[in-house]
Amino acid sequence: MRQILIPLALVLSTAAPALAQQADTGSETETADRPAPGVAGGHRKAAFIAAYDTDGDGAVALDEYNAIRKSRFDAADTDGDGALNEAEYVAEFQGRLDQQYADQALDKDDRYEKSLEQAHVRFAIVDRSRDGALSWAEQQLVAASTFSRHDTDENGVVDASDPIPAPEDDGTADTPTEG
Repeated sequence: MRQILIPLALVLSTAAPALAQQADTGSETETADRPAPGVAGGHRKAAFIAAYDTDGDGAVALDEYNAIRKSRFDAADTDGDGALNEAEYVAEFQGRLDQQYADQALDKDDRYEKSLEQAHVRFAIVDRSRDGALSWAEQQLVAASTFSRHDTDENGVVDASDPIPAPEDDGTADTPTEG
């Protein structure tokens, strides 16, 4: 599982600059400029909370998160076959990206186009069965990984009190430095 999640995390992290919100100007729990739940907005915890906090309490419970994911999945499944093909997957992402750009009054640019290209790459990664159809079960694997990345205290809720995770050891910690 770790062999799959590491490449997935790398791919998803390459889209972060294209999806990053404008610089924070206040507390992560401020709600004045929050996008509506389900709107794309980056990979930071504040963006995650803004996108999935449906009741406005500054926290995202696992059931809130799963409800939005399921709603998005069902809405994106335009042919009603219970799975997302690549076009449906990319169209759902593009809708959220378009909303993010509109909310921030941004013109579509190279970063926008690269984000769309990256959505095609992500589909190939998350379609673990390699059958061209992303099932709800496959989608839930990604969702579980994303939620746990933000729920660092592992209490089933993502909020401002979740500690920032320590960076992963890249193997250089014991490397002597020149001095």
